[in-house]
Order: sequence, then structure tokens, then C-alpha cells
Amino acid sequence: MKRNVILVYLFFIIGQQFLLAENKKNEFEYNSDTLKSYVLNEVIVSSSSKETNELKTLPASITVLTPSQINSLKINSVKDLSMIIPNFFIPDYGSKLSTPVYIRGIGERATGQTIGVYVDNMPYLDKSTFDFDFMDIQRIEVLRGPQGTLYGRNAMGGIINIFTHSPLNYNQTKILLSSGNYGLMQAKAAVSHRLDDQSGLSVSGYYDSNDGYFTNQYTGKKADGMDAAGGRFRLDWQASKNLIFQYIFNYDYSDQGAFPYGVYTNGKIADPNYNMEGRYIREVIGNNLNISYENERILLTSSTGYQYFDDNMKMDTDYSPESIFSINQKQVQNAFTEEITIKSNDKRNFQWSFGSMGFYDNLHTNTPTTFGQDGVRDLLSPMINIGSTMNPNAPTFTITDETITVPGVFHTPSMGIALFHQVTYNNLFVKGLSVTAGIRVDYEKNKLDYNSSLLINTNMQMKMPPGTPPRRMPLDTALVGSESMKYTKVIPKLALKYAFDDNHYLYASVSNGYKSGGYNVNMFADLIQNAFREKYDKTFNNALSVKEAASYKPEYSWNYELGYKGELVKDVLYGEFAGYYIDVRDIQLTQFVQSGQGRIINNAASAKSFGGEVSLTAHLFNDFNLSVNYGYTNATFKNDTLGYSGKRIPFAPQNTLALSAVYNKNFHKKWIDNFNIQAQYNAAGRIYWTEANDVYQNFYGVLNAKASFTKGFFGLAFWAKNMLNEEYAAFYFESMGRNLAQRGKPMQWGIDLNLRF
Repeated sequence: MKRNVILVYLFFIIGQQFLLAENKKNEFEYNSDTLKSYVLNEVIVSSSSKETNELKTLPASITVLTPSQINSLKINSVKDLSMIIPNFFIPDYGSKLSTPVYIRGIGERATGQTIGVYVDNMPYLDKSTFDFDFMDIQRIEVLRGPQGTLYGRNAMGGIINIFTHSPLNYNQTKILLSSGNYGLMQAKAAVSHRLDDQSGLSVSGYYDSNDGYFTNQYTGKKADGMDAAGGRFRLDWQASKNLIFQYIFNYDYSDQGAFPYGVYTNGKIADPNYNMEGRYIREVIGNNLNISYENERILLTSSTGYQYFDDNMKMDTDYSPESIFSINQKQVQNAFTEEITIKSNDKRNFQWSFGSMGFYDNLHTNTPTTFGQDGVRDLLSPMINIGSTMNPNAPTFTITDETITVPGVFHTPSMGIALFHQVTYNNLFVKGLSVTAGIRVDYEKNKLDYNSSLLINTNMQMKMPPGTPPRRMPLDTALVGSESMKYTKVIPKLALKYAFDDNHYLYASVSNGYKSGGYNVNMFADLIQNAFREKYDKTFNNALSVKEAASYKPEYSWNYELGYKGELVKDVLYGEFAGYYIDVRDIQLTQFVQSGQGRIINNAASAKSFGGEVSLTAHLFNDFNLSVNYGYTNATFKNDTLGYSGKRIPFAPQNTLALSAVYNKNFHKKWIDNFNIQAQYNAAGRIYWTEANDVYQNFYGVLNAKASFTKGFFGLAFWAKNMLNEEYAAFYFESMGRNLAQRGKPMQWGIDLNLRF
């Protein structure tokens, strides 16, 4: 029913496109415009409403993707940015449940986040919401390195800023219909136009479906098919010359087969083979109201956000044909954010910015773990009969339950407030020299309310006296309580920049960042079993208390960076170079617990990461562009308590490489207006999957290509991804003594029909 409603909504939008088409401009964005954006100054925007530097002269490592690049590279979500940007990598977790982003060796695969995601100035506070469809995007900014001074918590790896088109200055109707192998079907539509001289409206929607790429050998069906749909509504009102209101509503729904993991043996990954359903259903709703007041001296902005998400995850946690145990996790989040910033808005050498931010994130998680028949027999039955193996006269217990569910209900609210200030002084002492300094004070409080229990119905058989009939004996225990933590963090930043002219400058910076602490709600199945054993087995010493095992502290980093940006050959070659050193303390190290029924995070190590990044864009002649984006990272543990000192940090590739070649030809009074063909080679590796560095993915690459033709408002494109059908591991982990991995997606191809009015 929900899918039908969304499809009706989408077809309504498509109909609106044709009604409004007659007043729109016939224009396609196929040119490769990165060089123009930087060198020819065709795109000059501030990085955010609180930044004191212009985007193109920001003293930091930043990648900006324009609409033409988003379209030509087929970037449909944040995961499609992986390997395109230097030292930026996202392993494929197998669902939208988690989007673990690694930048320069800094990341987290299990919980929390080390990068921030903002959409139209509204922060997304949970990485379960990061993976959404990119509809009607005006630009994407990826800032690498800690951005804590302006963005606070969970920005120690960097920031992804996503901006949608404003209908006040963008008037176009767009329709995309796409089809391909593996049952791919996509439909996108967007209309953006002015209502009058002071207001504008944009409405967009999408539908995305595929049959899946991997077959579950147990069921004979695809394990990872997906249906997704959503839309955006945006209303901009320029109340006066100086005052603008923006209201933006987002909706995203997805229903996907999930976690197509197979057994990993000697570098080979078997097909998925499990008997319980893997599925992830998610609904995300976002609302934000942006208000900006601008005059010749100041820019005052307010951003008020509310995000709701509701998801349902089902996972066969043993990933085998046996009925050992499974998890059905449900999350409901209500998150509120407010940020107010005032900054200078003149051309003076002294630029300043003040701001405050507050948030409240109310997250409820219900995570019951169910032991199937095999789990009851092989795991729980030995646990409750351990006494009889040590004492022949002890009673034996026979479990009468066919399956046993261990409930886990958790409430983890968090809140925080912050004050921040940044200044930039240009032409300090000499022309071209500038300094940027900032400081932020964050206060955060987290809480955990937990309620978990274990009830096992048994028949107890006494050994003495002989012949005693068995009697019913329920065995139970419970863990109910709460924990809390709070902390204050001061986040400084300092950057120096020297501009030789408008198109060449050097910079050096030192910046601080942190990732907030949290709670290990995914390991309570183990904790309740330990509490059960402690209650019924007096010889068992439970070393793990809830207080010690359930919480982990914040993680901190310092980033030292030296870089250069400039036009190396006028109108021909633009380059960016950066070197960095990162010191990380109290790393939140994720490990799966011994039973395989969950994972635990400990502040078990510190680390260092150093490396470099190179980005080159060459405009060789009128119709041909080349680009190279390369990143190298050497990220290793140090001062480790678990024996990993000197080992590489897992999931962070040592190298990322993106090569792109684009040929773009415009025609005059021909049967076509434009022809565009391009190829991209994206690569990463070596990637270590374990802290011990005993399993890894060697350097690998995927080749993508696209050819496009346009005539008037009509466009046709043929594309292919992973053209050489490269086989590689996209994700790896270990559970219950088994090695498991997910294969990278095989070769995909398709055709796009574009209409723009």
C-alpha cells in the first residue's frame, strides 16, 4: 500500500513536468566543469553559513561535485562517492542500516560516526540515515580532516555537505527513466520554478528497484533485491530584499533484502546460504526550516531541523542453513537540532563568525535475539547443564522451548549544546597572508536505559534419589537499569594560508576533532547469558559488569596538514596537493563477541595516520578533459592493549585512485546537439579486514563508462559499471569462528532516458 501511494505521488510529479515544460530552458549539464568551477570562477559559494573563507580558497582539503559530475558519474547516494574522492572509502555493509565512512584511515564500521552529513544545513545524527537517494542536488562538498570547530561532534574524519537546488534561482523540469540488468528500474522527476517574484517551489520524487545481485543457495532466491521510493518538497520565500525563508521536507522509504554474506575461504567468497530472512526496511522523514537575514555587513542564519526514522532489520546472525539464532532489530529516532550563526558579510580583511548549536536525539531500540532449534540444543542446553558435567549427582535440565527469544529494549537519549567562534584575517603583515583561528566548546550528555531478560522453560531431572520424576522448572534472569555519561570538549583550530595570486596558494593547518561516546546495546545477549550463568552456576565468575561492558568513551584526534592549490598551467591544468599526519587517542575498537551474538566497542588503542593526496584536472583541448584523484594512507595502531601495535587499521585502504577521461562535443544545426563519452577507473587497496592483519583485500579496481547523446530536451545515455566484472570482497567479518564476506557487485549495464524542459 505504501509503495502504491509513493508511485502515485511520483507519477503526479511527472505529469506536472509536462504542464510546466513550455516555460523551461532546454539545457543539459554534460560538460565536465570542475576546472571551470575553480579556475574560471564560475562557481563561487561559501562552504557554509558559518565559514569565514570562500569555498574555493578554503585552507583545507575539499572536493566539490557539481550537478554535471553527479549525473555523469551516476552518483545516486553517498556510497557512490567511495574511491572517487582521495582517501575516501565506504565498505558495503550489505544494507542501508549502516554507512561506515573512512577518511584518511579514520572511521567506524559498527556504531557511531566519524564524519558528519549535512543536507541543506540540517545535520543527520545517525548513520542509519546516511544512505538516501540524491535527488535534484545543486552540489556536494566533501571536507577531509577534522571539522570539529564549526561542526562539533562526530566530524573528526570530515564533513559531507549536500545542497539541493533553490527554486528562486533554478528553474527546470527534469525526468529520468532508467533500466538495466538485474531487474534495475529507476524513475526520477523534479520540477523547480518560481511562483512569483518572491517565492519558488520545487517538488521531486523517485522510485528505484532491482532484483538483487546474489542468490541465497538455501532458498534459491535473490538475497538482496530492493524497492525504494521517496520525494522532496521545497518552498523558498524571499520576504524582503534581506530576508529569506526556506522550508524543506524529505521522505525516503526502502525495503531491501540484506546481508548477502557468504563463507570466505582462501580468498574465495561462497554464495549466501542461510535459512532465516535477511531484510531491512527503513522510513526516514526530514523537516528543516532555514531563515537567513543578510545585509552589507552581516549574514544571520537559523537552521531548525527535525528528523524521524523508523527501521526494521532482520538478520540470520549465524549466516548458515542451521537455525542457531537471529536478530530482529527495530529503531525509532526523533531528533531535533537548532543552529544559529552570525558572520561578517563584507569585503574587509577581518572576517568573523559566531554561532551556537543544540540537539536532542531520542533513540529507542528493540533488539530481540531468537535462538532457533539448533541454538537451543547446541548453545543454551550445554550452558544450563554445565553443572552436571562437573558433578555427576547434579540434576540435568531438558529445555522444553522449541525456540527462545531474549528481549532487549533500550532507550539511548542524547543531548548537547555548543558555542563556536572563528575568525579569518586576510593580508596579515603582507599581502596574500591570512590566518584562520577557531574554537568550539561542546557539552554532551548520553543516557542508557536497558531492559533485557532470559527465560528458559525446562524439565529438571534429579539424580538422587533414583527414580525421582522430572518436574517443570523455569529458569530466568533479568538485567534492568540505567547508565549515563557526560563530558565537555574544547575544539580548537588554526590555519595559515599564503596566496601568491587569485589562483595559487599554500596552507598549513592544525585541527582537533572528536567522536562522541556511546553504549554497546548490541552485546546484551551475551551480558544476559553471563548474568544467567552467574545466578545458576556458583562456580562461574562473571568478569563483565554492565557498567564496564555497556559504555565506551569519546575518541579524539589531532590533524596536521600542509597543502597547495593552484592553476599549474593557465586554463589547462589545475592541481591540489596535501600531506597530513593524524594522531588518534582512545580509538573505539569494534570486536564481535566470542558467541557471535553481538559486538562490543572498547577504547582499546591509539593510532597514527599519515599520508598524502593529489588531485589533477587537465583541460587538454576544447573537447577533452582528464582528471586524477589519488590518496595514500598509512594508518597503524600504537600503544595498543590488545596486541595490535604496529598493525594497520582495518577497513581503511592504503591507496585510493580515481582516473577519469571525458570527451564532450557540441554540434551546431546537426542531428544531435551534444555527444559525451567518458570512462572512470576507481580503485582501492590494500584493505586489511582484521586488526591482526591476517585477512585482506589486495588492490583492485572497477572500470565504468557512459556514452550520452542529446537533442533539444531529449537525452539518451548508455552506461556500464564494473565492466571487467572484477571480483573483490566488499566487506568482511568473523563470527562464531567462521569467516564471512560479501562480494562486490558484478558488472551492471543499462540505458537512461533524460527529459529536460
